[in-house]
Amino acid sequence: MLLDPVTFDRIAQGFSLGVHIILASIGIALPVIMLLAEYLGKRNNDKFYLVLARRLSIALVVFFAVGAASGTLVAVELFTLWPKFMALVSQVSILPFYVEVFAFFAESIFLGIYIYSWDKFSGKYTHLLPGIVVAVGAAASGLLITMINAFMNTPAGFNISTYLTTGAITGVNPLAAFNTPSTAIEVFHVLGSSFFAGSAIFLLAMSFMFLRAKSEVEKTYYKKAITLLFLITLVTSIITVYGGIKSISSLYSVQPEKYAALELNLVNQTNAPELLGGIYVNGTVQYALPVPGLQSLLLSFEGITGPVPGLNQFPQSTWPPLFIHDLFDFMVGGGFLLVIILVIVLLLVMVNKKPNLLGRKPYNLVKRLGFAGDVLTNRKVLILFILIGVLSVILLEDGWILAELGRQPWIIYNVMLVSDAANPSPSIVPIATAIIVFFAVILPVSVWFLNKIYKRRPLKEELEGP
Repeated sequence: MLLDPVTFDRIAQGFSLGVHIILASIGIALPVIMLLAEYLGKRNNDKFYLVLARRLSIALVVFFAVGAASGTLVAVELFTLWPKFMALVSQVSILPFYVEVFAFFAESIFLGIYIYSWDKFSGKYTHLLPGIVVAVGAAASGLLITMINAFMNTPAGFNISTYLTTGAITGVNPLAAFNTPSTAIEVFHVLGSSFFAGSAIFLLAMSFMFLRAKSEVEKTYYKKAITLLFLITLVTSIITVYGGIKSISSLYSVQPEKYAALELNLVNQTNAPELLGGIYVNGTVQYALPVPGLQSLLLSFEGITGPVPGLNQFPQSTWPPLFIHDLFDFMVGGGFLLVIILVIVLLLVMVNKKPNLLGRKPYNLVKRLGFAGDVLTNRKVLILFILIGVLSVILLEDGWILAELGRQPWIIYNVMLVSDAANPSPSIVPIATAIIVFFAVILPVSVWFLNKIYKRRPLKEELEGP
C-alpha cells in the first residue's frame, strides 16, 4: 500500500464528502427555487415560471436519488473508516442521525406527492404545500447532519474528563448534541452557504443555456429563470458572508487554535494586525502584508476585546496545518468579491430601469460601458454569472476543507485524535476505493442523465404547448 492507512482513510473520506457537499447544496437549494417559480407562475398566471417549476422538479428527483445514494455511502464510510469515532458518537450524539431519517422520509414521501399531483388540487396554491414539506425536509436534513459536525467541533453531552482518563462514557445527555456551543452559528452558516452555492450553480446553468438558446420563446424562459436565480443568489450571498463573519468570531472562544491558525497569529497579542497572505517558514511568517490593528478592530465589532489567541499558547503537536490561513484568505476575498459583483449587477439593473430617477450621468456611463438595456441577459453579465457559479463551488469546497483541517489533529476537538479514530486495517482499501470511484463519476453521470431526460422533453414544445 503506497499510503499509510490513516492517510488513505482521510483522503477517501475527504474526497467523498467533497462531492457529497455539492449534491447536498443542490438538494437544499433546489426545492426552494422550484417553489418560488411555481408560486410566481400561479400568482401571475405565467406559463414560463410554471414550466420552470416542472422542469426543476425533474432535476430534483434525479439529484434527490443521487444524494440519497451518496449519503448512504458516506454513512458506510464513517462506520468502516472511523469505527472508534462512530462508537463514541453512537453512545453520545447519535440522536440527530436518527431524526434525520424522519426528515429524509418526509422529503421523499412528499416529493412523490408533489411530482404526481400537479393538477390534482382544487386550490390555486394548494399544490405548494407538499413542496414546502420537501423544502423543509431537505433543509432539516442538512441542519441535523451539521449538528453532528458541531458536536465534533465543540463536544458536549457526556463527561469528557472521565472519558479522557478512563475511556468510560458517563453522564450522557443525548439532547446536548442538538445545542453545542457552536451549533447555532454553524447551522446558520452551512445552510446559508448551501442555499448560495446551490442557487449559483443553477444560475450558471441557466446563463449557459441562454447563451445557447436560439428561439425567442426559449430566451424569455431562461431570462425569467436568470432573474429569479440572480435575486436568490444575491440575497443568499449576503447571508453567507454574514454567517462567515459570525463563524470566524465564534472560533475566538470555542476553537482558539483554529482561530490562531486561520489568522496566522504566532503569538497572542493586543492590537493585532490582519495578515493578508503569508506562509509559515521556519518559525516565522513570510510574504505577508500586515494591516496594523485591523484584526483586533474587526473583533471589537463583535464585542470581543483583549489579546487575540496565538499559536504559542498551544503545543505544536495540536497545531492545524498552517496553510489553512491562505485558504481562509481566498475564501474571505472570494466571498466579498462575489457579493460586490452581484451588488454591482443589481445597481446596473436599477440604473437601466430608472435612468431619470437615479440620474442621467450614471445611465450614460452604464451605456458607454456596454451595459444598457436588459442587464441580466447582457453577454458580459451572463459570462460573469457562469464564473460566479464556478467560483461558488470552489469557495464551498474551500470553506469545508479549511473548516475540517482547522480542527486537525482532532476528529473530536480535544477528545479524540484522527489517528486514533481511523481504521488501520488494509482490508478496508477495496471498499473505500470502490466508494471513491462512485463519487468520481456520480456528478458527471447525473448531469448526463438529466440532459438525456430533458432532450426527450424539448423546452420549446413545453412552452408552446397547451
